[in-house]
Amino acid sequence: MRLFLLLTATCDLALAGSSCVPTTSGSYGFRLVVNVTDPSRDLSPSINNLYLNLAHIGPAQNRAIAGPTPGPIFYQNGTSSMSGLSFTTLLTDGGTPPFPEGLTYAQERTDAKGSGIYVSAGSGAQAVKLTRLSNPYSYLTILSEVIGSSFIGCNSTIPYYGEERQFQVINWVTTTRNATGTHLVIPEGCVPLNLVPECAVLEALPPDAKSSHEWAQEVRCYEDVKGVSGWGTVGY
Repeated sequence: MRLFLLLTATCDLALAGSSCVPTTSGSYGFRLVVNVTDPSRDLSPSINNLYLNLAHIGPAQNRAIAGPTPGPIFYQNGTSSMSGLSFTTLLTDGGTPPFPEGLTYAQERTDAKGSGIYVSAGSGAQAVKLTRLSNPYSYLTILSEVIGSSFIGCNSTIPYYGEERQFQVINWVTTTRNATGTHLVIPEGCVPLNLVPECAVLEALPPDAKSSHEWAQEVRCYEDVKGVSGWGTVGY
């Protein structure tokens, strides 16, 4: 059982109205919470404050979706040197006995929807990790925090379930900004979002586990993402 308290609350009361960076804790395990970064584009019903959930699409294969129930507990896997080189991966434990399932991404059926996010058996894609300490906010990134990229949530079907059932899928897209530079250009019917870590206990593995927590990294996370107000205005 690995869960430790860390830092930090940083408020600058000198600024008009004051700005305050939400307090973080430290943990080896965390869930991912959807935080809509442009509320004017939110889906209906809203996906803000939902969890990253999984929709089964085959043996040890899952599609990332937004859902109301607490999702899987993830851990960031890799040594400190690997983290600096963007070789880290994002894992969770699935099955009995537990085996590693990693977060990956793959091109969707249409380029406009970006890359679909999946959690499937294996080590996962590299360069998937939470932001560095130099960033005051903690959230998930891919490809070393590429500028002009974003997770998005989209109303969509999943082929495994047929064309009648709708899901709010989570994708990754490399984007451009609009003419004024104020907003990312997001595919129609989608909403930009961040995946924010909510602290959770990473339980010890049984002796017969195929997974290993040896290289799980302690990360910055939030005790209650839903309890933090003003995410949409902080510009992170």
